[in-house]
Amino acid sequence: MTESGQKVEQQTEKGLEWFLGNVKDCTEFLVVCWAFLMLTVFPVYVIDHYQDIGAYKFAFFSGVSTLFLVPGAVLGLVYVVFKPFCRRKQERETATVILESPGGGPESGSWSIWAAIRAVNGRLSWLDIGMLAYLLFHILSFFGSGFKEDAWAGVGGWNMGLRTQLLMIAAYFLLSRFFPLRRLKLILAGAMLGSGIAFVIGILHRFSIDPFGFYRGLDSDTTLRFLSTIGQATWYSSFVCTVLPIGLCLFYASDKVKVRVISGIYCTLGFMTLVTQNSDSAFAALAALLFGLFLASCVSPKRMERFLEVVILCAASFKAIGFLQRGFPEQAVQLGSLSEAFSMGVLSWILLLFGAACYILLLHMEEKGGASFEKSWEKTGRRLFTLACILTGILLVAVIGGIALNTTGLLEQWFGISSDNQYLLFNDKWGSNRGFNWKMAVRIFSGLPLLSKIFGVGPDCFMAYSYSVPEYAQLLNDYWKPDVLTNAHNEFLNLLICIGIGGLLSFLLLLGAGARRFYRIGKEHPEVIMGLLAVFSYAAHNFFCYQQVCCTPFLFLILGLSERLARRREEAEDGKRQSRQEIPE
Repeated sequence: MTESGQKVEQQTEKGLEWFLGNVKDCTEFLVVCWAFLMLTVFPVYVIDHYQDIGAYKFAFFSGVSTLFLVPGAVLGLVYVVFKPFCRRKQERETATVILESPGGGPESGSWSIWAAIRAVNGRLSWLDIGMLAYLLFHILSFFGSGFKEDAWAGVGGWNMGLRTQLLMIAAYFLLSRFFPLRRLKLILAGAMLGSGIAFVIGILHRFSIDPFGFYRGLDSDTTLRFLSTIGQATWYSSFVCTVLPIGLCLFYASDKVKVRVISGIYCTLGFMTLVTQNSDSAFAALAALLFGLFLASCVSPKRMERFLEVVILCAASFKAIGFLQRGFPEQAVQLGSLSEAFSMGVLSWILLLFGAACYILLLHMEEKGGASFEKSWEKTGRRLFTLACILTGILLVAVIGGIALNTTGLLEQWFGISSDNQYLLFNDKWGSNRGFNWKMAVRIFSGLPLLSKIFGVGPDCFMAYSYSVPEYAQLLNDYWKPDVLTNAHNEFLNLLICIGIGGLLSFLLLLGAGARRFYRIGKEHPEVIMGLLAVFSYAAHNFFCYQQVCCTPFLFLILGLSERLARRREEAEDGKRQSRQEIPE
């Protein structure tokens, strides 16, 4: 190439680098704005108290996502497509150096180019693959659906159609690739501020304190079903269980006293509102969250200390609510039996005393054993991990088996024991009518054509399809009229019908791959387990609930942030490995 040609090429590359640098800066700015608005403003965004609050919440999500995520996605694609052209010269020079060096050859040169390409484009994690598969099945389900309008917009109130799914998936990839980690403190502080205010209002509402007049003109039944600045108690429960891992991970992972104090206060508020939100699903989510945190804590005694501190804080928060309920019985709203069992009953005492005893014992063993105790912990940690998994498996089998045996009458036939307890008798009324809803979901799925079984009837089209079939419509009307059943009240069953077996498997891959990835990297970098805890908590809660705009976007947001942290750690480790690599002489 002539000298003038080289100058033109250099100027072109510099111009492209300048252009892409600005594109990246703009994309980062848009991503930070979206994350901040969703975590800080969305939780407290209210227009007319509880009137059409779901529609207003979705309007906020849709508006800020269209304003920031759509142009962000376009700019992000431009950056990803054109960035490799800026590196071609560097790749050629690197390859030439290795090929011309003593001992170099085609194999080492091709490896260098491949490494450079990978460094530019990044590698896809299994979480990324699961996310892309989830996107693909949503698109296929949409185009195969006979309810295009419903499949695009979704059910009014939470609107989880294809439009929302595209925005959430775009949010994940933008956050995981372009979120500037120097802004992480701002985002986390904003998250604790926004959701913390919602937690405080939720706690006040459960003691008949309504500073902003949300309950003005509403009857007692309605006030029990609506809560804080989120709306329905189940929506609020979903929101709390999804965002709480943000502050909990800070309290667990940070070594700074100030951060631990602030995040500890946030966690206290989270636990206090969780025990008063009056949804049993939240306790399943809490159990799953603590289980995931315990598994992540088995790597070292210091981590186990932090886990026990979380348990103590949780139990103490429950008990504090119990004292307030006993001290102000006229103001305290009467809640369900499970909520009051944890706040005023003996369960929180057991949890508190057991956690404190284990904490004291662990500190004593550390002090007595010293360095040798930490060295021998690896074997102890593996045993605790295995034991926790086995006991959890046994417990799940016992619970499911007990319900099945009691419901079928075999428990009475074999042992002379039977129970009409609402948790042990699986009938149509079980779980606030989830028994009927789940049976209907299984019946609807079994009646689908083969292609619909694979790809579903359309995103968020459970209601549109089920009421379009006269047989199902009659059964649903007989049970629910004048109300309408909009979903299966089990996210996994709902996805099975809406986006099919393929879509459900892709979602399970997404959750499983994310949990495994964040657990593995979280062994060395505990800040990453925020994603692990969110997956455990969300999956357990939404086994009894459904996707909605006050909850699911935050799962994708947290997964995106956690993936960004994980990728930074992997990039740092790759850099260390490359710096240690020596060119053969």
